Amino acid sequence: MKKLILYILLFILLMFLWQHFGSTNNHMKMLISSPSFCLDYFEENSRALWQATYTTLYESFLGLIIAVFFAFLLMILCFLFDGLYKFILPIILSSQVIPLITLAPFFIIWLGIGVESKIALVAIISFYPIFLNFSTGYNSIPTTIFELMEIYKAKNKFRILKVYFPLSLQNIFTGLKISATLSVIGAIVAEFTGAKVGIGKNLLLTSIRIEPELMMISIFLSALIGGTLFGVIYGLERILGKWYINDKRIK
Repeated sequence: MKKLILYILLFILLMFLWQHFGSTNNHMKMLISSPSFCLDYFEENSRALWQATYTTLYESFLGLIIAVFFAFLLMILCFLFDGLYKFILPIILSSQVIPLITLAPFFIIWLGIGVESKIALVAIISFYPIFLNFSTGYNSIPTTIFELMEIYKAKNKFRILKVYFPLSLQNIFTGLKISATLSVIGAIVAEFTGAKVGIGKNLLLTSIRIEPELMMISIFLSALIGGTLFGVIYGLERILGKWYINDKRIK
């Protein structure tokens, strides 16, 4: 409770300083505006701003879901076929040499300026942390458990659902929480290269129009999206990972 009060006081102090310097210093006003001006701007343009927020959230969420699907599918295939993991892991690792954000123009050319190109880039960026953390969790399973399953000749369905997934769950959620924020970054960067609507487009416009109010509001809205996705995953972890959340470091 004391920490919460401290955070609230710190937030109020920052807002006060922002309001003071943003309204009294012309240089600061041109850079970051002030809370009162931002609120007035938001009221006047709320419909367009919420539409941009919804679009970026849609791109981030759907791209993240697609990344989760293919990461899980690939890991299941690795469980079923011996040697597949050792074959594809170097390929996946070497693919990270390419800064994936630079692929945004490629997806724009391939899929167009709509949300499809943004979703594709988000999925590509979000895939790696999920797959890598899942595989790390799988590789950290003690060898005695694998030997025990061999002794009892456990079926693949039992191994995957009752052993591999549960024992890798903490690592899976670590990857999901990383990808939750990366998905928003991917969507916004993709919107920089071309978009009809979105927070990324708004941020790009701020440098052209010199609208600090739009910039600050867009930053807060992007933080809202990232915080929402992270919060959803954190909530799921609290439900599905009760057996390991007793560790105080995770609370």
